[in-house]
Amino acid sequence: MTKAGFGKAQRRAVRLLAILLSCLLPLPAAAADWLVLLVDRSNSIDAEELRLQREAYIRLLNDEWVVAALQNTQVAIVEFDTRAQVVAHWDSAQGAAARYSRLSPDGLRGQTAIGNAVDRALQLLAGKQGRMIIDISADGRENRDERLLVKARRKATERAITINGLVITDEEGPELMDYFNREVATGFVLPVERREDFYEALRDKLFLEIAGTPPPETQKVPR
Repeated sequence: MTKAGFGKAQRRAVRLLAILLSCLLPLPAAAADWLVLLVDRSNSIDAEELRLQREAYIRLLNDEWVVAALQNTQVAIVEFDTRAQVVAHWDSAQGAAARYSRLSPDGLRGQTAIGNAVDRALQLLAGKQGRMIIDISADGRENRDERLLVKARRKATERAITINGLVITDEEGPELMDYFNREVATGFVLPVERREDFYEALRDKLFLEIAGTPPPETQKVPR
């Protein structure tokens, strides 16, 4: 299967499965109580791509449907490369978006340290109660400390913290999806082939996380 075909087929399959499940099962009563967004800014992502990602998150957290769904949820945002930097501490969806929008451009960026990012998210969630989700978007594999990733993932599982992923597939396609399903996520993973589609893929994933279904087409905000 081609990379493009893979991405489209995966998204269709996830949408169909979510719709079928929503017909059979009651939806959760509330969104996550605590949501940590992990955003990849490693050196495989250039300045323009990082700008598009940031704009997508800011737009998402100001989306009226997302704001309504996350009205009782505290959101934190962490950007990561070799480092894991908290760029928006616990706040409402719109509050986190406002903090994120004030972030200054970065200089040189490092490696894709997913384990360090997940570990930082676990620190933010220490002592918290309720439904907790770590939501990671990335375009590559852990290339800094595999053992830390294994340890952080195990800790998340022990604490009933869900890790979901949005994978920018680029050249790796199915192989990168398999890696995230096997080594990173404890929940589900969605692909996005083109960075221009990042916002809609991100929005689909957030709705699957908090409501169990993708957003209806009528809810999509025009570009």
